[in-house]
Amino acid sequence: MIAMLINCVAEKTTAHSLLRDTIMSVAFSPDGTKIVSGSGNGTIEVWDSGALGLLSEKTNAHSDWIRSVAFSPDGTKMVSGSDDQTIKVWDSGKLEMLSEKTNAHSNWILSVAFSPDGTKIVSGSDDGTIKIWDSGVLGLLSEKTNAHSCETMSVAFSSDGTKIMSGSYNGTIKIWDSGNLKLMSKRDAHSCETMSVAFSSDGTKIMSGSADGTIKVWDMVNWSRKDHLMFNDTTQRFVMLLLWLNKNSMKFPDDVLDLLIEACLHSR
Repeated sequence: MIAMLINCVAEKTTAHSLLRDTIMSVAFSPDGTKIVSGSGNGTIEVWDSGALGLLSEKTNAHSDWIRSVAFSPDGTKMVSGSDDQTIKVWDSGKLEMLSEKTNAHSNWILSVAFSPDGTKIVSGSDDGTIKIWDSGVLGLLSEKTNAHSCETMSVAFSSDGTKIMSGSYNGTIKIWDSGNLKLMSKRDAHSCETMSVAFSSDGTKIMSGSADGTIKVWDMVNWSRKDHLMFNDTTQRFVMLLLWLNKNSMKFPDDVLDLLIEACLHSR
């Protein structure tokens, strides 16, 4: 095991000093020069990432707790999601509001994220739904009601923009097709809330963090030309059974066999 020392290079105490000053979400700009923070007092602030000097501030950006903030891939915009059930898009320089969607969800908005090309925003809510929005005017593009049986705690786009991952209060993680929000894979990942999820930059792994105190990294393998499946021991046994059936009784097409063999090789 390689140990890495993490040093604090900058600190900002009382970064949000008003009532309900809990800082709920922070994010780096794509170029790493700025940091945005959203807090329980409804304030958004942008900081210089070096010395943490305040660059801009928007008080009363929301009327309730800001649960999630994120920069657009080009760094020119930011999105915020709040307990006031509103999603807002901001100019990252002057913090002027560019677009707003009131009543975006029927309950708290817990997570928001831009797609890699910046044209879409995904949101997850306490109401259990996942929604995809046009990042310009915040028009609704697609929606998955009852995406989870309880709160959708965290959402993320894959680096190629084709998939969305969500984590739920009941400990599950799910992978969705970002085009039609069709469920591609699911996993009972944790014993309690899945608080945060993320894709690796190359899309081959996903990560989840939970209130159960664990961090888990999961492998993904190609299962078909349009689908992906998280690989685990149960899946491996299933694949081996199919290969045995192919040898002794059933005959699968060659392209299916190729995928099964690839899955087995990937698991080793």
